[in-house]
Amino acid sequence: MKTVGAIVAVIVVILAGALLLKGSEEMLKAKREEELQRLCESRLGRLALALQLYLERYDNLLPPPQNWCDALEDMVPPSQRSFVFHCPKLEGVSGYGFAFNAYAWDEEHKVPRWLPEMYPQSQVVLIYETTQTKRNAFGTGKDIPKRGRHNGYNLFLFADGSTMALTPSDFKEMLENGEIRFKPLKPPIAR
Repeated sequence: MKTVGAIVAVIVVILAGALLLKGSEEMLKAKREEELQRLCESRLGRLALALQLYLERYDNLLPPPQNWCDALEDMVPPSQRSFVFHCPKLEGVSGYGFAFNAYAWDEEHKVPRWLPEMYPQSQVVLIYETTQTKRNAFGTGKDIPKRGRHNGYNLFLFADGSTMALTPSDFKEMLENGEIRFKPLKPPIAR
């Protein structure tokens, strides 16, 4: 009887240990996802700073979408250039993961827009997470990850320098309601 009790006790301890291990594994995975999202937000913030430096140097003219990474690279400290243009979730796996708004230049990509033309700046997306994996990706928002890259969220940088994390459904709803846009509106004329 004592042997059966000891065996049952050992089995209970093993099962409890397995449950604890499984629970801590899930916690570690969730923590890792949170860290990757914060790191991605940090990188998007660094891209916002690089973009601001670019705008100051080029009289508020936006970089060409088809080579925006190349244009901003000089504005990024050399020690950060190898990683700042990559979403950390894709690092070492499948590419870059950020795209620039194609409407930053005219339809033929020949004439740059002036930052104030990206009106209203609090609504116009400049850099966003994309399903494209190439360097210098650009688009009009049709290439946003459908499941959300970071715990169901995708990250966006707006023309006013603010950032936002949105679920794909929230993004779609805000886009339909005109609260977020890729194609800017005509700025009001000062009288």
